[in-house]
Amino acid sequence: MPSPSPGPFAEGKHKGMSYAHALRPSGGYGSDASEKSLRRLKELGVSWVSIMPFGFQRQPRDATFHWFRGSVSSFGESDERLVDVTRQAHALGIKVLLKPHLWLRPPDWPGSIEPQGAEGWREWFRTYREFILHYAILARLTGMDAFCLGNELEKTTAHEREWRSIIAAVRAAYPGPLTYGAAFDEVFRVPFWDALDFIGISAYYPLVQERSPDRARLAAAWKPLADKLAGLSAARGRKIVFTELGYRSADFGAWKHWEISRSAPLNLAVQADAYAAFFDAVWPQEWMAGVYWWKWFSHPGHSGPESNDYELENKPAENIVRRYYRTGG
Repeated sequence: MPSPSPGPFAEGKHKGMSYAHALRPSGGYGSDASEKSLRRLKELGVSWVSIMPFGFQRQPRDATFHWFRGSVSSFGESDERLVDVTRQAHALGIKVLLKPHLWLRPPDWPGSIEPQGAEGWREWFRTYREFILHYAILARLTGMDAFCLGNELEKTTAHEREWRSIIAAVRAAYPGPLTYGAAFDEVFRVPFWDALDFIGISAYYPLVQERSPDRARLAAAWKPLADKLAGLSAARGRKIVFTELGYRSADFGAWKHWEISRSAPLNLAVQADAYAAFFDAVWPQEWMAGVYWWKWFSHPGHSGPESNDYELENKPAENIVRRYYRTGG
């Protein structure tokens, strides 16, 4: 049986990428196209990828949800595809963080999940325990290198007893490093960081409320946030990894991403400057142990300079990542 890495930072900071499964024939996890896409990431200097199977919850107040459960009958992130993409990454010397997500139809998101009543919460946590243990066992059997046991479930994490029970069960099933990916405000309220190996954050902090702030303005905006995160790291005795971070290549791309329309004007510069500002202001910090950029799909040519979305392939932001991941800047 493959063995996970001995520690989350044994080989330094996670030079990460959120590696998304493409819902298309011959382009998803484990495909020939995926191998080519991973080779491109290796050339960028990426040392870790997160891979992301999804569960699907219909409404925020529902007490249950469903997931693929190993099915190969669709284009989804089946167990077989997760195993295959892990083997592809490991063959290139890239480590793997398995990071299951729950998906709700927008504008709802994982942070909206809030089952109703004591029985609703009991059933939701029962379903979630089954869901996350399925993937913890898969991570152990496949030799995945770290495991993120939740993502942005901010209305659930006050249920400390239930989460500690889930963490203990995952520890029994999977021997590698564990984290939880908190939303950017939630991270300061999570009560169970002591039970995990590092702090994870979806670090989509609004930085500057301008159409196209420059790199220096963006770096300065990080300073009070970085100070607060340094305090959290010191108080909890844990390093911090940005389990997600990304910017739209659109006007106001470094502000509130959830307010940016799909038709927003293209702005490649603000995306690249936001990436560079992170590397200027946050990456060198002692508490900062890695970042996973959102996102890169499992087939080449999925994005380009005409796109105003998060993907960085074939945009100036890609060159920023290459510079810092390969040479330190």
